[in-house]
Amino acid sequence: MFERLFLSLRDLIYKNRRRIKPGNRVEIPRSAQRLMKKVTIKLGGRNNRLVLGEGAEISHCEIRLDGEDNLIEIGPRTRFSSGKIYLRHTRGQHIRIGADTTVEGAYLLIDEAASIEIGEDCMLSTDILIRTGDKHSIIEVASGARINPSRDVKIADRVWIGRDVQILKGTVLHPETVVGACSLVSKAFDEGHCVVAGVPAKIVKRGIRWDRKLI
Repeated sequence: MFERLFLSLRDLIYKNRRRIKPGNRVEIPRSAQRLMKKVTIKLGGRNNRLVLGEGAEISHCEIRLDGEDNLIEIGPRTRFSSGKIYLRHTRGQHIRIGADTTVEGAYLLIDEAASIEIGEDCMLSTDILIRTGDKHSIIEVASGARINPSRDVKIADRVWIGRDVQILKGTVLHPETVVGACSLVSKAFDEGHCVVAGVPAKIVKRGIRWDRKLI
């Protein structure tokens, strides 16, 4: 009883807000709830789940989840310091962020059928955009068919993404990849241990690994 009262008071002090439509689930352990600051959670639709791992630290963030049978899962000890996580208007998709990953500022967006996966121990800087679609249609005149469907984004364990990077649909990044600042990534790479950079991004250095510490 005292613990619930303390957490409710803490949410009030730290401006955490929740709006959960019945039929959806939020699973936040106390260790994560104690660390939340200025987080807005909005769950609509049906049978959607938001799951935070033990010790996940989420702050200055808006999470919106609707549609049907969708999942946002943020792993243990992950830190998401600023931004938005949106999964909307679709069914059976997910956004997963692995354990021990740090995000200083990012906007993750799914608004049609595709998913985003970010592995463990990744390091994302600020002003990062990750999205699986184009928001609007591109239509072939001859056939009338849409030619820009959404596609998954897959970021493996131990990927470092620099400041002001855009990660677009169909991107695949392998372990020990570094993405240079201000790059635009829009394809599936087939190797890791490399630096990719540029607009569009390409491999500019091979045979590397990265470390959070200055050695």
